Amino acid sequence: MNRSFIHDYLFRICAPVVAGFLAYSLIMLINNSVLDVLELFSNREMYTSVWLSYLAIAAMRWIIIWIDHSGKSWPIRRRIVLQTIFTLTANLIVVTVAISYYYLRYVGFSIGRLELNVFLTIYGAIGLFYNVLYFSQFYLMQENKSRIDEERKLQEKVEADFVSFRSEINPDLLYESLENLILTIHHNTDEAEEQIDYLAGIYRYSLVNRQKELIGLDEEFRAATNLLNLVNYRYQKQLNLLAEIPNQHEIFLIPGSLMITIDAVIRNTLISQKSPLVIRLYLEEEDDYLVLQHTLNDKLQLHQESLQAFTRLQRSYTFFSDTPFVQVKAGRENYIKFPMIRMNEKE
Repeated sequence: MNRSFIHDYLFRICAPVVAGFLAYSLIMLINNSVLDVLELFSNREMYTSVWLSYLAIAAMRWIIIWIDHSGKSWPIRRRIVLQTIFTLTANLIVVTVAISYYYLRYVGFSIGRLELNVFLTIYGAIGLFYNVLYFSQFYLMQENKSRIDEERKLQEKVEADFVSFRSEINPDLLYESLENLILTIHHNTDEAEEQIDYLAGIYRYSLVNRQKELIGLDEEFRAATNLLNLVNYRYQKQLNLLAEIPNQHEIFLIPGSLMITIDAVIRNTLISQKSPLVIRLYLEEEDDYLVLQHTLNDKLQLHQESLQAFTRLQRSYTFFSDTPFVQVKAGRENYIKFPMIRMNEKE
């Protein structure tokens, strides 16, 4: 809504008719009793009131058009004051000239001061109401524009986060894996080769799919399994990923979703032989979520980079789904819920 309703043809045709009828009714009630109004009602006088309304509203509209072109840089308070003064002045001048001409031409004598004051008061009130309507919509348009700008900025931020998320490579995982590989290669070359395969699979997956917007859950799950197998060398096989999800190829995720989430969980959870980390993946059909669940055992000092990556992932999902990406902590359990994006949603 970029154009004020006062410029709408329907408003310009109908509003003066309503205003003129109301003005004539008020004039009749001021000068006569209610019973006399029905006897003294004159079509010609009513048409004159409507004609005056057309002239007054047209004059005020042209003043507003002039201010729109010449006063764009005016502060809003200054515009309110000056526009109200200019439009009311134009309104009252037009009404004075027009009604004086009507009285001289059709009534046969000059209009009296009392009658003129009644006309000016009523049409002045119409002018004030006209400005109130205009500035009400003006503020509404400003508020809408402000909200649209905020929405656009938020959308741009989400898109930027999404691009950043897709192109992100986890340096901590790379260096930690290489360090662990250095320790392993001296005493067990077979395990070292397995670690290299898992690490290569993770980064191959990231590089191949970094330009894709969505990826099937089956492919994402294989990449997440590679991550878990690789990290398990550091945690002596204390990590487990359990999943029973049918038709994984029909569910889509942002590439790297599970890996970013699992990495954040691992880095911020205390893990030992007595407290292994078991991650369960299942569908919550009622709410249309893919749920990743594990037992909470938070570290005292959290890994901020992994949490930031997880937050960017949450924002990125607003790019694809109206269903929110949520994390719910209930008791000792943590539930991370991915909005399910199915094939028909993708298309």
